[in-house]
Parts: sequence; structure tokens; C-alpha cells
Amino acid sequence: MSYSGDITEEFVRQYWRDDPARPKHERLRQAFQQSILDGFWLPGARLPTESDLVRATPCSLGTIQRSLRDLASDGIIERRRGSGSVVASAGQTIDQPWHMRFTDPNQPDAGFLRVYTRTIRRNLSPSQGAWSDILGSGRQPHLRIERVFRIGENLRVYSIFRACAGRFETLETLPLAELDGANLKHLISHELHLRVHAITHRLRVEKPPRMACTQADCIADQPTAVLNAIAADLDGKALYYQDFYIPESHLTLALDGFSSPR
Repeated sequence: MSYSGDITEEFVRQYWRDDPARPKHERLRQAFQQSILDGFWLPGARLPTESDLVRATPCSLGTIQRSLRDLASDGIIERRRGSGSVVASAGQTIDQPWHMRFTDPNQPDAGFLRVYTRTIRRNLSPSQGAWSDILGSGRQPHLRIERVFRIGENLRVYSIFRACAGRFETLETLPLAELDGANLKHLISHELHLRVHAITHRLRVEKPPRMACTQADCIADQPTAVLNAIAADLDGKALYYQDFYIPESHLTLALDGFSSPR
């Protein structure tokens, strides 16, 4: 089924914004993001074809293809051979995020923005750093999971999660697709029966790694805020060490309420 006609025109009428300050591919990406969040397109729904969008919007075919690639990269849609573009499952939304709790000052009554995640890669890393002594991994490889957090409509945050190798088998063996939208703290607490008793947050500023720029919204060589979160068990032993590379944004990040999780 093609969405040529009324549905495509209604989508454009409601969500397309004439904003010369922003590139057209970003405006189209934002239009789809907001319409999906609003439920205009439901999970599994087929989106208008590229030719339909060329006719209904002021965008060229190349601009439309770029927007759809970005949406697919963010995990918002899936591009299927023979089926076109389909809205991805809503299961990629994190339930009750602990660290990425953002609000929009322009919408004071809206509460925390929804958080979506996409897993980039997972491996056992031999790299050493501040996490080595904190996790107690010493010179042994540690589990490293890289993800992108999409906050609300646009903000994309790059994250590196680290834990001792072999400690959380589920996190090492679960298919990557099932980590999309997963709250890793909840997996540790509920599936692995290890309660997170306390979380320490620290903030530093440094130049972001390449993946934070290519996969999220950080800018190369520009000082970037890095939120570090260390979760500990009842005995004070670190369960995981996580860094979030947060680009410049008008959003507000809430850090209160984590000294003694329940």
C-alpha cells in the first residue's frame, strides 16, 4: 500500500516546518520523529515512498534519502527491501531511564523526555583507564557496550558502558538487537539479581571520541560535557562504569535523586 494522497498530504500539513535556518533533510527528519512520537505513524506502519515525498514536500530525492538514512541509523525506522520504510518497534524506548533524564525548558509541564537507544557495538576490550581500578578488572579485558541515546526529538548522546568481563553473562550474550531500548541497570538488578544500591555521578569536559561525532551529535575537537556514572552494590563494589558524551543543547539534565536507589 502506498501513502500517496491524503495521508501524506496531512503529514506534511501537520509536521513540515518552513525554517530556512535549518537544512531540509533535518526538517524532514524532525517531522518524521515528531509524527512518530505523536502516534501519527504507529510501529510497523509503512511510510510514504520516496517518490510520494518528492511530490508532497519541497525536498529533492537526495534530501529525502538522506533523512531516511538518518532515521534508520537512529533506529526510528527500518528500511526493508521490497517494503520501503517502516516505523520501528516502540520497544526501543527505555523504561524509567536513570541517567539521561532531560526536560525541555520550553515545555515545563511535559516531564522527562522519552529516551530511545541504539546499540552500536559490543566487545571485550583490553583498554586500560580510570575504570580499571574502579571495576577491579586490572589488566584483564572488560565488557564494553557502545550505544546512542536519542533524547526526545533530536538530541543524540553517545555512551560507553563498561563492566567486568564474565560478571554479567546476559549482557555479553544477549543479541544486540535486544539491547536496543534495554535499561542495563534493570537487567543487572532483575535478571542478574544484583541490586544497584548507589550511583555516583561526576562531570568532566574533554574532546569527544570519533564515534561520538559520527554516531551522535558531538562536534570533533570541541570540548564536550561527559557525565560519568558509577553504580555500586550494597558493599560498595562497582557494578558498572558508564560515560555519556552530551552535545550542546537547550535541554536540562536532572541529576538529583540517585544517591540511594530503591
